[in-house]
Amino acid sequence: TIDEVNDVNIPDIEGIDFVDYVNEEQLEDVMHLVQKDLSEPYSVYTYRYFLHRWPQLCILAVPSDSADKRPIGCVVCKIDVKRDDDIDAASENTDAARKVNYTGYIGMLAVETNYRRAGIGTALALRAIQRMQQMGCQSIQLETEVTNKGAMRLYEDRLGFIREELLVKYYLNWNNAYRLRLWLK
Repeated sequence: TIDEVNDVNIPDIEGIDFVDYVNEEQLEDVMHLVQKDLSEPYSVYTYRYFLHRWPQLCILAVPSDSADKRPIGCVVCKIDVKRDDDIDAASENTDAARKVNYTGYIGMLAVETNYRRAGIGTALALRAIQRMQQMGCQSIQLETEVTNKGAMRLYEDRLGFIREELLVKYYLNWNNAYRLRLWLK
């Protein structure tokens, strides 16, 4: 588990501004970043699903000195809500008696190749984790290709995610994936 993310020092990266997704004018930039790095060919509707429902969970990394403010990194997330069907026997059969579980989900994280290994991916992920935690998430999930060693180092070694499941031939390219989870306090 990760301690209260509020207590974790989320690094500032010299020369990089972290900004929120604002509107469709940024959609093409997000799509360009993700399509270069991730093996799944997401449709524009997938991006819109995430970005329109959870715009506060899309964070962009932009060089401070960039004239056009084009992002060089992004993280795109969502939150799933699940109500337990277990009803306390002593309580009435009402929605209020059901426990609500919030699970964050990191759908996409990408950083341009020449900006990697500078902590930008870690900073983006930590900012997203902090926001999901502030929104009430008990845990955060994601999937990543088993062959993506950089992502595995980031999520397992730096951020404390654990492997939950091996997903055989999960991706369209038939690569296997790990489902990873980070438990929050």
